[in-house]
Amino acid sequence: MMIDIHTHLLPFVDDGVRDYDEAIQIINDLSKQGVNDIFITPHYYKLRNYISSPEENKQIFDTLKSKLDMNDIRLYLANEIKYTKDTLKDIEDKRVLALFKNLYLVEFSTDISVYELSEAIFNMIVKKYIPIIAHVERYENLNKIEDVKAFKKMGALIQVNATSLLGSRGLRTKKWIKKLIKEDLVDFVSSDSHRIHENLMKDAYQYLEKKFSKECAEKLMNNQIVIQA
Repeated sequence: MMIDIHTHLLPFVDDGVRDYDEAIQIINDLSKQGVNDIFITPHYYKLRNYISSPEENKQIFDTLKSKLDMNDIRLYLANEIKYTKDTLKDIEDKRVLALFKNLYLVEFSTDISVYELSEAIFNMIVKKYIPIIAHVERYENLNKIEDVKAFKKMGALIQVNATSLLGSRGLRTKKWIKKLIKEDLVDFVSSDSHRIHENLMKDAYQYLEKKFSKECAEKLMNNQIVIQA
């Protein structure tokens, strides 16, 4: 059993899947790999004009579910939020959806400074919003274990992409992720699916099991906090 908290499987709203058929193909593939719970997290990213409302997303989401055999899989609707000065107000005004309760999947500019990232985390935590930092391996200025430890101590959670874990962003990034995992700083490994990557989650699980342990693979790919928090 696995949980995927980061996917772009809602057609027509961002740079993810192009239509229902592609979404269904990926969902069925994830299900075959052993993913039972999938969070569909369309971008909320104003600069790219990805600003579909929760109501619009829900309508497409319900149509997608109606086209699926839901016996073996559970779908949830949330957002991947591009953090800006307006993010806290967007949350308060319900323009974006949490993964669960007060857990929000949040991404940042890849060149964000450690100070700015720390400030954003602090601003969310003060409001009792828990940020899950999306694909943490992408932030070019975040390269010290001590900084990630500080973010975790503040209350942030950490997500990495399965593709990066398996080497898609190069050996340096792969080593960085392994170091984060060894230090017990990663909470989720997710697909960030925009297109189909056959066996991606299964391969990531097997990699974690081989390089670390079965317990590690279960912890990072079946983290129940998003459905039991």
